[in-house]
Amino acid sequence: MSERMRKILESKREMRQRLAALPFADKVKLLEQLRDRSRTIATSPLKQRSAEQG
Repeated sequence: MSERMRKILESKREMRQRLAALPFADKVKLLEQLRDRSRTIATSPLKQRSAEQG
């Protein structure tokens, strides 16, 4: 395994640990932010244009 891949996997592990340690209310806030981003992306004119071209 390359050094770069090891760093990526370690970073992911650390992020998962940080997220797991968050209080439930903070996790809910993060989910709400992700949902809002998803809605923004879904309604983006750029996304709609690329879907039409697909």
